[in-house]
Amino acid sequence: MYAIGSRDAGSLQGDLVIVGAGDFILGSRGVLAGDLQWNSPDHVCCYASPTATPVAADPLAGLNAMAAQVAVAGITSVNEDVLVDNRLWDPFETKEGVVTPLTVNDNLLDLALKPGAAAGQRAALKTIPTTAFFEVVNEVTTIAAGGEADVTTTVDATNRVVVRGELPADADTYNTGVFAPDPSAYARALFIEALGRAGVTVAASLSVTTGTLPAEGTYTAPTKVAALTSPPSDVLAEVVQKVSHNRGAETLLCLMAVKAGSKDCKDGKDGVPTIISIVGKSGTDQRAVFVYDGEGTDPSSTTPAAMVSFLTWADKQPWAKAYRDAMPDLKNDATIRVKGGTSARGPNPPMSALFPVNAESGYITTASGKRLAVSFLATNGSWPTLPEGLAGGGPAVQDMLKQIQAAG
Repeated sequence: MYAIGSRDAGSLQGDLVIVGAGDFILGSRGVLAGDLQWNSPDHVCCYASPTATPVAADPLAGLNAMAAQVAVAGITSVNEDVLVDNRLWDPFETKEGVVTPLTVNDNLLDLALKPGAAAGQRAALKTIPTTAFFEVVNEVTTIAAGGEADVTTTVDATNRVVVRGELPADADTYNTGVFAPDPSAYARALFIEALGRAGVTVAASLSVTTGTLPAEGTYTAPTKVAALTSPPSDVLAEVVQKVSHNRGAETLLCLMAVKAGSKDCKDGKDGVPTIISIVGKSGTDQRAVFVYDGEGTDPSSTTPAAMVSFLTWADKQPWAKAYRDAMPDLKNDATIRVKGGTSARGPNPPMSALFPVNAESGYITTASGKRLAVSFLATNGSWPTLPEGLAGGGPAVQDMLKQIQAAG
C-alpha cells in the first residue's frame, strides 16, 4: 500500500494505492490467526449450490489489517482517491470470472437466505461481506413447508443484485452468491470501507474512481504505508487442492507467467511451459499429458499411467509431504489422499447429464502400510441430472480406492 502525494499532518493530499501481488487469500480463511479454513463444499467452487457456504473467518481480515497499518502510519484522511493496481498481469477471463492479482473474498458476494416464519413472508437475507458497494434487492418469499426451493440471483454492471424466488418455511439456510462484475472496483470499495472502520476518512466516492494510477515501477519505499505478507506457496496450493479453487490455480499459472517475463497468461511465455517442463523432469511421457490452463479445463487431458508416473516421481521430491498433505483427505485419517477431476455437461433434454471424465488421482496407504500412487478415470458416465451425477459419480470412484486400501 503506497501513499502517493504530500502530507499535511494526518491528511494525505493524494491517493492511496493498493498493489495486487497474486495472493488470492489476502489474509482471509483464518490465515492471519494461524488457521486455514475451507468448507466442503466451499463457496469458491460451488457458489451456485445452496449447501456451499463461506468459511467462518472474516473475509476482510487482510484489508482490515492493512487499513490499521495506514492509521498507524499517521494517515487520518485521504483527500483524493483510493486506487487498486491490478497490473501485475493482464485481465484473464475464466468461466468463474476474472483472475486478478488482488482478490477479496474470492471476488464473490455471498448471500445467505433464511425463510420467514410463515408462508407469504419475505425471506431474511444476509450478505458476506457487509458492504454498501452492491445494491441488493431481496424478492424471495416464503412458501408452505414441504415445498421446493427455487431461487435465482442476477447481478448487472451497475452492481445491482436481485434475488428472486421461493423458500419453503422449513428450509435450511439457502446459500448463493455472485461474482463482482469488476473485481478491482469491488476490492477498492471494500478497502475504503475498511479504512473507515480504522478511523481513516476517504473523500472519494465508494462507486466512482477519479484518480489515475502512477506509472508502473515508480513506487518507492518511503511511500509504502502498509503491507500484507502472503502465506507460503504450499498454503496457497493446499487451498487450490482442498476446494478445487480454479481461479487460485489460474492465479498460480499467471504468477509463473510473470516470473517468465510476461503479463499475458495465454501467450508463449505463460505458465504452461513451466508445468510441462516439470512433467518432463519426472520422466513421464509428455505425449500423454496436455495442459490447457491452470485448472485443467477441457481439452486438458492425461492418462492413468501418466498420472501414476508423475505421482511416483513427485513422492520422491523434497516437497512430497507438502504435496500429499495438500490433497483432500478422503477418510480424514491421511490414508486416502486423492484429488478428483470432473468434466461435466449439464442435462440437455431429452438427454441426461453427461460426465465425459470422472477421475481420482493421488496416494493411498494400504492396510499393510504401503503407500501407492493411484489414478482412476471413469469416462462417459451419465445421470438424469447434473447434481445426481456429482453426488453419484465421485463416490463410485472413491469406493474403489477404499476397496484397494482395505485389501492391503
